[in-house]
This record gives sequence, structure tokens and C-alpha cells, in this order.
Amino acid sequence: LLLLHTRLTIRFEHRRIWDFAQDMDPSLHPIAPRRAPLVDCHGMVTRIWHVYCAIVDNFGDIGVCWRLARQLVHERGQTVTLWVDRWEPARAIIPALPEAPAQAVMEGIVVRPWSEVGAGDDLIGDVLVEGFGCALPPATLTQLAARERKPVWINLEYFSAEAWVPGFHLGSGDDPATRATRWFFFPGVGPNTGGMLRERDLIAERDAWQASGQADALLARLGAPMSHGRLNALCFAYAGAPYRDWLGALEHERSAPVSVWLCGLSSQTGVTLTERAHRPGLQFADLPFVSQPDFDRLLWAADLAIVRGEDSLARALWSGRPFIWNIYPQAQAAHHPKLEAWLGVYTDGFPPALRDAYVAAHRAWNGIIPADALGSAWSSLMRQWPEWQAHSRSRSADFAKNGDLVSRLMRFVEAAPIRVK
Repeated sequence: LLLLHTRLTIRFEHRRIWDFAQDMDPSLHPIAPRRAPLVDCHGMVTRIWHVYCAIVDNFGDIGVCWRLARQLVHERGQTVTLWVDRWEPARAIIPALPEAPAQAVMEGIVVRPWSEVGAGDDLIGDVLVEGFGCALPPATLTQLAARERKPVWINLEYFSAEAWVPGFHLGSGDDPATRATRWFFFPGVGPNTGGMLRERDLIAERDAWQASGQADALLARLGAPMSHGRLNALCFAYAGAPYRDWLGALEHERSAPVSVWLCGLSSQTGVTLTERAHRPGLQFADLPFVSQPDFDRLLWAADLAIVRGEDSLARALWSGRPFIWNIYPQAQAAHHPKLEAWLGVYTDGFPPALRDAYVAAHRAWNGIIPADALGSAWSSLMRQWPEWQAHSRSRSADFAKNGDLVSRLMRFVEAAPIRVK
């Protein structure tokens, strides 16, 4: 309710201009006229982007911002500086960063700590991205207020499949202190949202990798050799997840031995040594923290996955494998409607029995219903394993037909007006 109240205060300035947008995704709500071109790069305008990331907890914030920066540079020829407020979590995602916080160029992206924000630098560029509504540093706001030619200022919001998202996507509000307009960009699943992050060639890369037989080498390198006679399950969940109930269901319903790859400290400590000893039908492996490309490949190698948070949800979707989403828990169960909205969209087209079991398993995993309900839901899912696999693959393909987040973001920026205030 607080979020909706906040969004209702936004003054909307966007409108559809169909003649201008005829060759564009109609979900983008383009604003005419176009900004004046800066540098043409293979038919695209090259702009200077500054992306600010405040790492709240875990690695979702930096994970999304790093993927965004990489895609802007590698696929769109943009110039990007990524500002991060906490260096150590950033180094987990970008391991080549120096130990001490300092400017570094990683994969063509300038990465800088917030401690280097100063009045002498360009801090806002042509496009200013405020990752997940983080509060920008004072020096950045001061420069924004002083700049006559305002950048396109974008608040990149959290992903949601809820029905209200299309109505708020690309809403705008004027900031009195800086005299700049801030646009609200909502990632989502429908045509009138910001879409989901997905690299241009990701699906083709996935298919080629799965056909190449490289999974054995990857798992051997990470200390969890793949067993082709087993069901291989990846588990990357939050603390407090119903590990015991899930492992019991997994062991009870197995038609073959099961390997469980535990990713992240929460899962590795959540599944205690005592619990493992009591599960002789399951083989456990604690995997080290891996790079984003290796995490994708783990999902491609697994038969099924439990994933947590926003970034991993998208990667599980693009894997085309069966998965369960352990959504980020929020106070007063605010995450439950968000989960239900996602389930309603994702299970569209599932046979009723598969949909009911899939929804029940998610509700048990995420505390909407008692965890002991997971057993019967999992039993039903395993009885429908071929159908679950097929629909996971087809839904991945369905979602991939929609425009990705960076494509929609670039087109919006191309259409954004020059604002001089």
C-alpha cells in the first residue's frame, strides 16, 4: 500500500505517439522529439551512462546493475560508469576488482566506489540510472541541479509481474531541488513494462553449451562431478527456507539417486551435516561462489533448481529448466502478492494439475501455506516430470519472444526529449 501510495503521487507525462513508434516496441511509450545524436555507433547513438548501485544486502542489486552495464557496453556500444557503495560485495560479483576501493576498468566498464564521487568529475553523463531507487550521493545531485542540459534520469525499479506495473511504467515526476525529471522504469513481464534482462544471444548460447557436453568439466572444476544416472538439483535459497521438508520430499519421490548442489552460505548452512547424514538417498555438494556466467551454466547443467531473488529468477527462466522461486521475504508478507502475480503469469498454459502442484510448491516454499504441504505438492510435480520439463522449456521460449529490458531502455532513451531547465 505504501508503494502504491508513493506511485500515485507521480505525475505522468508520457504518452503514446504511434506514428513515431511504428517501428518500435509499442510498450515503450516514446516521448518525442528525439534527443540530438551524440556519436553514431553502427546506427546507434553512443551515450555516456552513469549507473549508481547501492548494495542493500546479498548480491541482487549489484548482480542486476553489473549485467545491465555489461549489456549496455558489449551489445549497445555505450560508455558506462558503474558506481557502487560497498566494494566487497561488488568484488564477489566482479572478482577482478582490486581489493582496495579504487577506479578500475572491467570488461570495458569503469567501476568506481562512491567514495570517489567528487565535484570535479562528470557524475551524471547523458543517462543517469538510479538503481532500485537508491539515494544518489549529494555531489551527484548538486551537479544535476547545476547542469542546464539535463540527462535522462531513470529510476530502475524492482521487477514485478503485478497488474499495477504497466500503469506506472515510464511515469515521471519533477524533482524541485535539481529541476530535473525522473522517469520510473519498471521491469516486468507484459508488453507495457520494462521487460527482463536477457543478453541478445543468451538462448542460442545456452542451447549450444548444453549440446557441447561441457557440463562434466564445469562440475568437476567446482567440486561436484555430475552423475548422469542421477537427478541433479541446484539449491540457492534464503535462510529459513523449508530445506528439511523439501529434502524429505525429494528423497521420497526420487526414481533415481539425487545430487543436490548447494549454492550460497544460506543453503549450505541451512542443510546441516546432521540433516545430510539422515538423507542416504541424496548426495550433497557445497559449491563455491561462482561468476555470473558460471551460475548460468550451472542452471543449464541442472535438471531442476531452487533459486532466490530477482536476478536468479530471470536466469532460471532463461535456463529452460524446471525451477522454484524463493522470493525475497519482506515485512508483513508484502512479497506474497508479488509471488502470486508471477505464478499467475508464468503458469499460463500449464495443465491444471501441473499448475496446481507448481503453485502449491511455491506457496509452501515461501511460507504462504505450511511447509509440510510441500510433500504432496512435490509428489504431484514429480509424477508430472516430463510435462514440467516441457512447459519450463516452452515458457522460457515464450518469454524470450518479448523485448528484453536493455532493448526497451535504449529505445526509451533514444526517444527521450532534451530538457533544459
